[in-house]
Amino acid sequence: MKRFGIVKRAYIWLILSICIAVWGGFVFIMNANYSEEFTWWVNISINTKTDSEEIQNNLQNFLSEKNYGKATVHVDTTQEDTQIKINASLKDDDVVAQLSTDISNFLMDKWYIETTEDIVGQSLIGPSVSNNMKSSAFQALAVWLILMVIYMLLAFKEVRRYISPAILSWVVICVMLFDILATVWAYGVWMLFNDTLQVDTIFIISVLTVIAYGINDVIVIFDRIRENMSRNKDKNVIYWRLFEDSIWQSVRRSIWTSISTLIVLVAMFFLWRSDVLQQFSFTVWMWIIFSTLSSIFLWAPLAYLLMWKFGKERWKF
Repeated sequence: MKRFGIVKRAYIWLILSICIAVWGGFVFIMNANYSEEFTWWVNISINTKTDSEEIQNNLQNFLSEKNYGKATVHVDTTQEDTQIKINASLKDDDVVAQLSTDISNFLMDKWYIETTEDIVGQSLIGPSVSNNMKSSAFQALAVWLILMVIYMLLAFKEVRRYISPAILSWVVICVMLFDILATVWAYGVWMLFNDTLQVDTIFIISVLTVIAYGINDVIVIFDRIRENMSRNKDKNVIYWRLFEDSIWQSVRRSIWTSISTLIVLVAMFFLWRSDVLQQFSFTVWMWIIFSTLSSIFLWAPLAYLLMWKFGKERWKF
């Protein structure tokens, strides 16, 4: 494999990764389509069949007149009943309950139903439930970050003789945040072209499942750095070159390990026609690609930059 300067271009990779992370977060937020677990909604089933397009348009206009904000109405008419689902950005659970009452009154006023007994099913999720789901997801990510930092400090106990634990901790947090934001960027682009794709518990599980995948490659690279530092500790070492050699000594293994995993994920994505499996495999697929790139271009170069900036010695390129 032809070599080129990785550590010497550390600032380029760092700036590029920051741009990708910021852009990734923006794209994800702009295109995020949250599932029912993360939004508030009202679902009503009425014991009658009617024109779905008509009731959808009338109900949409009614909600606009009632100032329910940006409400989305979905109506599905079956042979037995009509399913009405409304998603809206509401302030609290009381407003959701009021929305449910207003919809019932609307259906009777427009003679879609005669009495409330024609409502055969009704369910709602308020902001408190959805906010709890979002909070749980963020808490899981926060706990993971803390545990991952502790794990890295334990896994790199030999490396700590050469690289400060504080530097290792910052590297773990910064690079893992890049991996997360880069992956959600890819997921956000997919949501842009697929209206049915949602941010749900499957997506969260996928991220938490593979969130430490790149750590194995990183352990190999940093362990190689430790070996090279230990081997050359009594010599006049050019440290950026030592980091560079350590990366290139491990890069082939990292790439082939990732490719062998990607083959399975690509097959799962294209051969299994399950939405859940495709969603899971795509998320893991993107994560492996970005974590492999970060293990080569970010982990060691960022550690070197921090050591050069805050270490006792000023190592120059």
